Amino acid sequence: MSALTTSLPTAELYGRPAVEASAAPVGPELRLERFQLDAMAVPAHFHAEHLLLLHQGPQPVRSRRQTGSRVEEDLFSYGDGGLYPADEYGPLAWDGPADVLHLHLSPALLEARARQGLDLTHFALRDQFRLEDGLLTQLGRQLLAATGAAHPLGQLYAESLTAALSLHLITHYARYERRIAGGGPRLPAAVLARIDAYLEAAAEQVITLEALADLANLSVFHFARRFKQTTGRAPYQYVLDWKIRRARQLLQAGEQPVAAISDALGFASPAHFAAAFKRAVGQSPRAFRQA
Repeated sequence: MSALTTSLPTAELYGRPAVEASAAPVGPELRLERFQLDAMAVPAHFHAEHLLLLHQGPQPVRSRRQTGSRVEEDLFSYGDGGLYPADEYGPLAWDGPADVLHLHLSPALLEARARQGLDLTHFALRDQFRLEDGLLTQLGRQLLAATGAAHPLGQLYAESLTAALSLHLITHYARYERRIAGGGPRLPAAVLARIDAYLEAAAEQVITLEALADLANLSVFHFARRFKQTTGRAPYQYVLDWKIRRARQLLQAGEQPVAAISDALGFASPAHFAAAFKRAVGQSPRAFRQA
């Protein structure tokens, strides 16, 4: 890093704290911050993490970046983003109020995801001063909501969203050379049986993507991809569907109160359970039992 650049936390670079942030990193590879900023200029700077920046404000903002003698300038509207790999960057300025979501990704772990199941000669993200990608905007907003959720599936959901975000970046915004590694794309039936048995034994616990991947002896990224190819569903959706099926059985048996069923299946509260059940079944747990 040159003497002309500064390496500061984002809040210090902007001179104000984030208005919203993930309660904790989503695993070791992703953290989120949201800033509401006035028109300003920031000096040349350096960041050690990849940065995906998503504009959330209703008013367009014109931004300008200088890299050596090269100047880039563009208008950022709601949903537009920028992808800035870990590196040094020149002065940056924008001309009006901005509401921006920052997703900071670990370069080493993103590359490790890319290399799982692939033989790569090299890997690098592409610098994108401005991009339009509705999926990245949707994933970013869902991740910020999921990391603040109290629901026991919140962490699993966030991990699944992180895997989807990483795969999208690797597929559409990276430069690499690869050879497809060997191995079948589907999970064996024995692995699915182990997962179902684990869900039965640990229904009241917080289910993580890492724990499910361990049952298949796969990395989290490789497991999530193969699980979707095998079942047609993301792991978090599969777990939620399993819990709802089990809840239907317990409600039909009529032996436990609704609150006890909620606790037994690991929901954060009976209210969370009722909302998830109604979305899936179309009736509240009590109405389902009465019917």
